[in-house]
Amino acid sequence: MKRNKWFFLTWTVVVAALVLAGCMNSANQTKDDPQVSMQPSASAGMNNTGDVGSSDMAGVEGSGAATRFDWGNNAAQVETAINNLSEISQSRVVVTGTTALVAVKYDPQYKGETTERIREMVAGAVREADPTIQTVAVTSEEEDVNDVFEISDKIRGGQSADDLAEDINRIVRNATTLR
Repeated sequence: MKRNKWFFLTWTVVVAALVLAGCMNSANQTKDDPQVSMQPSASAGMNNTGDVGSSDMAGVEGSGAATRFDWGNNAAQVETAINNLSEISQSRVVVTGTTALVAVKYDPQYKGETTERIREMVAGAVREADPTIQTVAVTSEEEDVNDVFEISDKIRGGQSADDLAEDINRIVRNATTLR
């Protein structure tokens, strides 16, 4: 009888350990699951051929491999996430290489300027979608914002992002653009 009691106790401890190990594995898997992360959808970025602007890495479930983020088809959802910030009414995102340029138009009630806090919130939305982005530049300068909206419209119209990289980089380097 005593022997059966020890066997049952040992068996219960082993089963409990396996159950806990399985729970821990599930928690880690959820954190890395690409379906849990933000999956934007519909246009404004770049082409999807791996050239300028399609620099994203969303993990492929179960394989450990990475797939490229398609800014050409997914920028609009990132823009929607940025527009959900209380200060911002409209935004556009264009990407060249590992640099994202975000133009923002503020809500009329917001009387401030682009601050480091706003830039960090915008950068967070961009990097959540594409962790490979190294530089996020944010501008609210009216002329630059108009240029970014124009560039975005050209890309959405089918123009190659490679042709527009010089214009994007010019705005990124402006003194009024926060990086």
